Amino acid sequence: MKKLFMLTVLIVVVGSLSADFMQPAGEKIPLTIENQSETKLVSRSSRDFLDWEFVVDPVALLTNYYDYMPGSYNSTPVRLQPDAFGGIYIAFHARETADATRRVYYAYIDADGSVTVANIGTADLHEGYSGVDIDPVTGDPFCAWHVNIDGTGDVEVVCTYDTYHVLSNPGLWLTPFVVMDDTTPQPYGPTDEFIWPYVHIGPSPDPDKRRVYVQANNADDTPTGYPSENILLAYADFDQIDLENSSTLDWSYNTIPLLDEWHVGIPEWIRPMQSFDVSQVDGKVAFYGYNTNDEIYVFLNDNYGEGDFAYISTNYQFDVWNPQNQDGSYVFDDENGDPYTLYWSFMHSGHMNSIFTEGTNKLNFCGNFGLRCYEGFYFPFEIFPKAFQYDLDTETFSFHDLDLTGLYPDDNIPMVPWDLDEDGEVDEYDPAGNVLMYNGWPIWFWNTDPDAFHENNHKMCSNEDRNWLVNIWQDGLKSKYYNELGDEDYIDWAEIAEIYITASNNGGVTWFEPIIMNAKADDENYAPELDGMMPAYVYCGDKIEDLGGGWGEVHLFFLDDESYGSFIQGWGQNLGSTMRYASIKINFFPSSADDPTVIPAVAQLSQNYPNPFKPSGAGRSPSTTIAYNIKEAGRISIEIFNTKGQKVRTLINENITAGDHTVEWNGKDNNGNSVTSGVYLYKMKTEKYTSAKKMILLK
Repeated sequence: MKKLFMLTVLIVVVGSLSADFMQPAGEKIPLTIENQSETKLVSRSSRDFLDWEFVVDPVALLTNYYDYMPGSYNSTPVRLQPDAFGGIYIAFHARETADATRRVYYAYIDADGSVTVANIGTADLHEGYSGVDIDPVTGDPFCAWHVNIDGTGDVEVVCTYDTYHVLSNPGLWLTPFVVMDDTTPQPYGPTDEFIWPYVHIGPSPDPDKRRVYVQANNADDTPTGYPSENILLAYADFDQIDLENSSTLDWSYNTIPLLDEWHVGIPEWIRPMQSFDVSQVDGKVAFYGYNTNDEIYVFLNDNYGEGDFAYISTNYQFDVWNPQNQDGSYVFDDENGDPYTLYWSFMHSGHMNSIFTEGTNKLNFCGNFGLRCYEGFYFPFEIFPKAFQYDLDTETFSFHDLDLTGLYPDDNIPMVPWDLDEDGEVDEYDPAGNVLMYNGWPIWFWNTDPDAFHENNHKMCSNEDRNWLVNIWQDGLKSKYYNELGDEDYIDWAEIAEIYITASNNGGVTWFEPIIMNAKADDENYAPELDGMMPAYVYCGDKIEDLGGGWGEVHLFFLDDESYGSFIQGWGQNLGSTMRYASIKINFFPSSADDPTVIPAVAQLSQNYPNPFKPSGAGRSPSTTIAYNIKEAGRISIEIFNTKGQKVRTLINENITAGDHTVEWNGKDNNGNSVTSGVYLYKMKTEKYTSAKKMILLK
């Protein structure tokens, strides 16, 4: 990261904005710096760095001439099957040639690393912006996208699934069927057009089934003429028999009245920036994000998406002092020398996913804070990434500085880039007496307006058992120095962005220093595996795989841009980029810290085996084995729960000697009755240790 001499001469950027970026009169518009005097290297913070390395070098999947958001906006297109199946599904859109139709594709990477890439649907129609998730019982993926399937009027949202479990191979996709069209119940009638669907699968109120959700956003114009994407939520329950019978399922629908009011301007126009997620242990579903009123919010439903959504929000404007140069002039001032009144709030963060972390009962997403002023501007060189959390137990919001951080990155107060020791005074001045400060641009493409709105991209993934979180974004600050400021010191960065990865080993309580990767051979962050590449739109898999010893594997999917900038958005040449898959492993415990879960001090609960298991029928496992270890003799309990939190079976509740032990479960409840197929939790408790893991029972 660099420090810049920040000049007080600022120019308003004026120009035509795209429809997606347009804001009503009086909304914030960007400023840029006319020039700069000098840059210099500075050291990064003193937080620990994590060891990492590539597990799978980037593998080419498909040539793509549609070089914009191939894996969609507010979800991850990379979904891992349960361990028993071991594969990875990726859903994305692409044009294989410059004049081809944009189609939806899937890639399947099996446990041996073999790759299958093919279209999902068979019709040569303009498809795009797919969502995908995996049934935890069968390993079958559901996928949805928007397409004008009937050739008239607005586009429809279609859905399908691949019955992988039938042959233990991908490619048995059901013919896509319509889930949303102009006949679907909608808050304002058939003129609304719902697109950009996302798919999530969670437990159902019917213990014998799972529930699949398809959520889409309204792309229709509002009465104000400015976009405001209220949602339509479709949901349906299913089981393995439904999938094997090629059922198109029985769909129900819901909307959120407050979002509908924002869309039509009651009492005012508000635009949401949000993502959707589903709890895997109960009936909670949530929309989590921020809006153009500088609020962070959650729409929370605890009834499997049925009925009302509670709205919880708070204003996220943080006033910040305007620094003065040594001659008394303000750094951020107008042409008359009058100081602007500054604050931090959300900026260019609309493309993020959110995730429940069940163990900590929190919702998480990552985005950016930008330095703004109440006079109606923002400062494009002062944008920094944050990790945001909503605690469902305390009903409170919090955030953490990711890069840069001040002395107290976890105090719920934004760091100030000219006061990183947080003592209320400017850290440093240049020889002429001007304030020195850090800059930030966590966006892969350098252009401020309007591309920053389109090209930002934060994606998160987790390992629930280990309490690990990872956040990924792309940083274009050095490219911005050259392309926007004309700094010749950065000419080698003209068409290079960097991948940034931050990790937490305690559920987001603290975060490590970012891992940085780029393709610049003489740079300290050079990753030779990326040589000759320009990664853009980097997505992570939904789950971090535990490799043991504190190491976790993160799966990656990205567009390797052949001509820097999105041709679809008006930059670069239409040369055809490459979709790539890769994976890295990260040691979540630096050498200066111990992993408290690698060798537990008092006990350890292991994953059951086999998982999934089938307790009845010829050739099937009569039971699954749960291994555990305790260091000291004492009373322990191991109990089985269904996804509604109801106790199914007590396996152990007695005094146990120290050492390694196993216990078996045969798929029956406390009354000796066989339970239904589905996801179950088993929980171990001792006086000093509690742990829970998931298992899958098949019939």
